[in-house]
Amino acid sequence: MKERLRQSKTLQGTRRLIFAVVDFFYPPFRKFLPLKTFRYAFCGGSVALLNLLVVGFCNQFVFTDRQPIAVANFQMQYYTVSFIIGFLISFPIGFILNKYIVFQTSNLKGRVQLFRYFSIAILNIILNYLLLHLFVGVWDFWPTVSQAAITVILALFSYFMQNFFSFRERKPALEAFEDEME
Repeated sequence: MKERLRQSKTLQGTRRLIFAVVDFFYPPFRKFLPLKTFRYAFCGGSVALLNLLVVGFCNQFVFTDRQPIAVANFQMQYYTVSFIIGFLISFPIGFILNKYIVFQTSNLKGRVQLFRYFSIAILNIILNYLLLHLFVGVWDFWPTVSQAAITVILALFSYFMQNFFSFRERKPALEAFEDEME
């Protein structure tokens, strides 16, 4: 029991530290961004940067020979494996930051939140691929500019999906019933 209490205090201390760091940068944005939206952008940007650093590190220092890699019975390109490693590291961190920093008032069960968050992450991967193909392959836009635009589009999409789906606040049954009666 003492171990669990110590863990809880450590987690609460970590959470307070993250709030202090994120909220320190908020004042210049206060006039045009709600705190929740700023926290989402800050946490999401931090996780995106972490993902980029992991993928870049893997591409530059882990898979130096640039050869396909055997994973199970599949041959995968080194950059695909780097992407998977980046996803496996950034996904849980992103979920934890969203659950405990950005959307902490959600009353959905954690496993429901995790499943929904994962579903949105997979949907974003698919949309990123399709939109990149559309922008670059069909419309012949520059790849880097296209990826930047797609990142902004998917960040906005994700914010609304996380806010109203993955981490939504469920109304108590009586409130929901009263709302229907009005």
